[in-house]
Amino acid sequence: MRVGIRVICGVCGYTKAPHGRSAPPDMYYCRNTCPGYWDEPKPGCLWPGETEADYGQPICSHATSDA
Repeated sequence: MRVGIRVICGVCGYTKAPHGRSAPPDMYYCRNTCPGYWDEPKPGCLWPGETEADYGQPICSHATSDA
């Protein structure tokens, strides 16, 4: 079981939002419009603390750890 972890953008300093997922507009997350979004550490598919089972679809291995 994989769980999402928090990854910080080296450019803007915000937590990177998972790719392909929407964050509320009033929340401060690094988004794919930031030049550092796709740099290491890469964003994953899961929100921090969200599990692979919670998401219910295949996930990538970026920004995850073993639960």
